[in-house]
Order: sequence, then C-alpha cells, then structure tokens
Amino acid sequence: MHPYLEHSFSAYKIVTEVSKSMKIDEAPAASVVNGNAQKIINKCVQIIEENYEGKKIKELLKYYIAHSFFEDYDLENYESYDDDYIN
Repeated sequence: MHPYLEHSFSAYKIVTEVSKSMKIDEAPAASVVNGNAQKIINKCVQIIEENYEGKKIKELLKYYIAHSFFEDYDLENYESYDDDYIN
C-alpha cells in the first residue's frame, strides 16, 4: 500500500482495498451487523503490520480503521491508540 501524508486517507484506502478484495460491498454499519467488520479489520491490521513502520503510525492507522466501523471509538479515552479489538 502506498502511504499517504494524511493517515486518515491511508486508512480509508486500506479499508476500501481490503473490502474490494474480499468482495464485501456494504456500508460499515452493515458490516458490523453482518460480522464482516472483524474480518475486514483483521486483514487491515495485517496489511498495516507488514507495510508500515513506526508504532505510533501503526496505532493511528488502526484507530482510524476502527473508527470507520465504530464511530464511538474514542481515542481520547485511551493513553495509547491500541485497543483489544484491533490489536
């Protein structure tokens, strides 16, 4: 994956490409209901771990990906970006 300067855009591109490769064409809310969100997030995390350097960048990308499925995912309530669901 090509890293973009804006990490939220990189996360969006990762989710889009993973969803496309998995042939999942549904809104994020529907993915959560149908159980596809976990599959997409797991694949995204794998791509991030393989293609990006730096712990903070990886955690930030994971945060943006989780936030695209769960809008109430709140970064400010965590000392670190990591969460049991995405790590």
